Amino acid sequence: MSTDFNFQHPPFDQLEPKQRELVSSNLDIHYFQSQQKIVTAGAQAASLFIIIKGQVEERADNNDEVFAHYTLEDWFDVRSQFGGYAKHDYIALEETLCYALPSQIFRRLVSENSDFGDYFQRDLATRHQLVESREGNKNLAEFILTTIDERNVQPAVVIEGETSLQQATLIMREQKLESLLVNHDGCFGMLTGTDLLHAVVLVQQSLDTPVCQLANFNLISVNKGDFLFNAMLLMTRNSIERVVVKEQQKIIGILEMAHLLSLFSTHSHVLALRIARASSIEELSEAAHTLNKLVENLCNNGIRTLFIMKLLATMNEQIISRVFELSIPQQHHNHICLMVMGSEGRGEQIVKTDQDNGLVIEDGYDWPERQQQLHQFSDYLLELGYPPCPGKIMVNNPEWVQQQSQWSDTIAKWIETGHGDAMMNLAIVLDAHAIAGNKSLLRRLRKDLMAQMANRSVTLAFFAQPALKFHTPLTLFGNIKTKQAGLDIKKGGIFPIVHGVRALALEHSIGPTNTLDRIEQLALLKVLDEDSAANLKEALLLFFKLRIQQLFPAEDEQDYHVLKLDKLNHSQRDLLRHGLHVVKKFKQLLALHFNIRDY
Repeated sequence: MSTDFNFQHPPFDQLEPKQRELVSSNLDIHYFQSQQKIVTAGAQAASLFIIIKGQVEERADNNDEVFAHYTLEDWFDVRSQFGGYAKHDYIALEETLCYALPSQIFRRLVSENSDFGDYFQRDLATRHQLVESREGNKNLAEFILTTIDERNVQPAVVIEGETSLQQATLIMREQKLESLLVNHDGCFGMLTGTDLLHAVVLVQQSLDTPVCQLANFNLISVNKGDFLFNAMLLMTRNSIERVVVKEQQKIIGILEMAHLLSLFSTHSHVLALRIARASSIEELSEAAHTLNKLVENLCNNGIRTLFIMKLLATMNEQIISRVFELSIPQQHHNHICLMVMGSEGRGEQIVKTDQDNGLVIEDGYDWPERQQQLHQFSDYLLELGYPPCPGKIMVNNPEWVQQQSQWSDTIAKWIETGHGDAMMNLAIVLDAHAIAGNKSLLRRLRKDLMAQMANRSVTLAFFAQPALKFHTPLTLFGNIKTKQAGLDIKKGGIFPIVHGVRALALEHSIGPTNTLDRIEQLALLKVLDEDSAANLKEALLLFFKLRIQQLFPAEDEQDYHVLKLDKLNHSQRDLLRHGLHVVKKFKQLLALHFNIRDY
């Protein structure tokens, strides 16, 4: 009997008081020496083991293949509890203590408590949601998941376009407003206190001037029911302080950034305004170097990983666009397109990444000082904390700065080559996202790329092959001998999903670059079934989440692709194992779909 068992970890936290008593009264504690076999393949299940101390390896009975590694508060072997016999050996790697819960007690709990039983049989997406609900994600997460409604929308006060500046000022003062809506011949515009101040003090407009001459009629709107977070992103991207709120195309109010900032303590919009207003690289640097702190604050306050990535992508886009404006003269902007690639192009960064960028130039456009200005652009990004790309995929490398027709020829050569670096270069361009200049130049290039790849099944197979290159690290758990060992989650988990989904997206001419968006499109086209799509999305978000959680706090620089397994709690290790199984299954699907042999 044991009274020290931890009932706070899922799914044991789902047990009723009497069921907890049943567990405590039937638990035994077993001691195993290093290299002692705990469970033998083929043996009938007698107990579910939960580790108190030590490490256990799951291994094939011929000792040739290691399947998994278990440590503090992990359990094994769940499969045999339902199937009757163990498929693999379980061996202590060091002196190990385990709780042993008799199998008949475990099966009784599964049958009596559906929440407890479902945990062991649910797919990754459902299990991840269960753990998320246990962890809470409160505080700032509550703000981010709050929808726009009457509670956070300021009622719109509408005045007629012929109202004078003096009358509008009195209305603002009496009703303590910062903005008014102006109705002029059925069109609505917005008038702010700043507009009035500028008109009277700087331009010295007459107080009798009708407000229709000052109002901004290019309104940006959000819909009632949308997330506050999305409204914040919209204001950030457009460097504005307020948006109108609509319900079924009717304006019902105004949402102001001042109110959002009172709810959202990270003040990300303040950072965005500093970026937009920076008139020198020194001013921009001060804002850019606070970006990691913003991410840390979001992470520490429980904000969901998907929202962190969206916000970081928006902020990085703002910074790089501003560098573009500070280094490339305005007269060139309509003839060139700056594109970012890699995780930036997909909007999947969790930290500031390398400089993965390139340029598309309008055919025939003459730009004599191009190289000097593009070198300045790259140097500025370096000052802001964006390191050079190891593969030199940067605008200061002429190979990644080409006119439209040259890009088309280059892509055609990559496609004809059909393997090696040519395929990875094609993957890089496929993820390109336009952030400055004439963005239509990249849209035409992507359309050309999709057309050139149509019906090229052999080339697509070569393109998809790198997704199968790295072994799924389920077999690497057994090689971890010290607490300092880690797991490269980029190679083992993230890259196979990202590149495999990218290959399927290319095959079906799917436009979005974000991996989660691509998965949704593949599910709509029935290329992926709903369960597979949901599990792939959850696995990818889990891998990103585990990476970002180990970034903060950090005392020194580290490879953030490497997960420190001793830093993960029981639920995280359990989810990680299931996420890696999702990757392994997806790789099998890719090999079959693209007819890739020797996998």
